[in-house]
Amino acid sequence: MKKYKLQTSGFSLVEVIVSVALFSVIILSMTQIFKMVIDSQRSALATQNVQESLKYFLEVIGKEIRMAQKNEGVCSGIPDDEIYVISSNAYGGTLYFKNYYNQCVTYSLDQDGTGDRQRFRVSRGSVSDFISPAKIRIEGLSFINASLASTTQPAITLNIKAYALGQGEFKSEMDIQTTMTSRYYK
Repeated sequence: MKKYKLQTSGFSLVEVIVSVALFSVIILSMTQIFKMVIDSQRSALATQNVQESLKYFLEVIGKEIRMAQKNEGVCSGIPDDEIYVISSNAYGGTLYFKNYYNQCVTYSLDQDGTGDRQRFRVSRGSVSDFISPAKIRIEGLSFINASLASTTQPAITLNIKAYALGQGEFKSEMDIQTTMTSRYYK
């Protein structure tokens, strides 16, 4: 009778441990890369939300500022022969003017119903509503009369500080400053 030698072509314990360790390192690094991609996407979406909200606000207010008219006794809070009146409330700047449709318009920053979010508020006559979404917090709003004494065209400089609500790393804070001029010449 012949004796056959049993040959095993398996892995040793050291080889198994090394391969499991390498596999674990590769999986952990892939998970970290995936997490970084997801976090980057969340941050980009937060930035996009803030930009879109501010863009909408700037388009609305820009159109009305360009079409603002000299007050001729229509708006009680604005002196006659003036176009803009700037004041402030507890949350930031407030801009008053008469628009193209002879409505008294107010742009301001105000608290919404939750009490922890500040949003853009526009009032036209007796109608008042927020024009920024609840997921965006407006931290600062100020208006500056940028009209120069040497020019006849009135101008308003607008400063805004806003960020998306969310976790600290996804706030996407933005500071914007722009100057808008009225088409009405004195």
